[in-house]
Amino acid sequence: MPAHLHPDLAAFIETVRLGTVSLAAKRMRLSQPAVSARIERLAKSTGAALFRREGRMLVLTAHGARVHDGALRVLRSCEAMQAVLERRAGEAVPLRVGTADAVPKIVTRRILMPFVKAGVRLECREWSSDAMLRELMSHRLDMLITDREPIGLRTEEHAVERIEGSPIEFCVLADLAPRIRRDFPRSLATVPLGLPASPSPLRDRLDRWIARHAPRATIAVEAEDRALLHHFAQAGACAVPRREVDRGADRTELRPRARGRTEGRRGVLLRGAEPMAHAGGRPR
Repeated sequence: MPAHLHPDLAAFIETVRLGTVSLAAKRMRLSQPAVSARIERLAKSTGAALFRREGRMLVLTAHGARVHDGALRVLRSCEAMQAVLERRAGEAVPLRVGTADAVPKIVTRRILMPFVKAGVRLECREWSSDAMLRELMSHRLDMLITDREPIGLRTEEHAVERIEGSPIEFCVLADLAPRIRRDFPRSLATVPLGLPASPSPLRDRLDRWIARHAPRATIAVEAEDRALLHHFAQAGACAVPRREVDRGADRTELRPRARGRTEGRRGVLLRGAEPMAHAGGRPR
């Protein structure tokens, strides 16, 4: 544990991680009563019990889960501060970048390559957009690359810039393509769809677009894994959406066979409804 972390928080975090006070005490090289006293003091200062007992294990209460979430943020801040203090004089400070897991890797690479070429050292972390946004607001990140408009960052402290967008196309096997090309997009009702699982910005926009342009379409498969959806499509089970920017990253043999436009019959599938990549951070 970082030296600057409050001892009550340290005892609490270790107890949650290990499941019992005795194991936490052994890990921290303290007596069990000392660790218990720290946890009781933290519970009293935060206003409610942190644990309930289930057999031999301690389980977080709803209040304890909230305190634990905050304690982990404090822990990461202390770890970051300790790393800065231990950094050698003259060592370059890295650019801390958070990337939402929904952003295609090729887009992330395109945004960050200029920094790499300029000799900037990067520290990249990946998680959900909401989690990364909290990290940025807590000053644990310098830049956030996300697939949604980070409205909460429109303050004097942060700068938000739209970097790029990617059209969406539907991919099917060649023998299904004529059926979909005919009277697209209403023809999507003639073939089952494989869609990314909710919740996701892409799925939200797809749902709105399908409800408007192909209300009779049916969903056969929902999955978080894009590659799994493409395997179902290769088997002829469904048509799947794909961002054009992902073409080079896909390793399947699936190829786009039908396209459409919200206001026409050719071109991209979604116009003005596709997920955008944004970069937000504190001006340096």
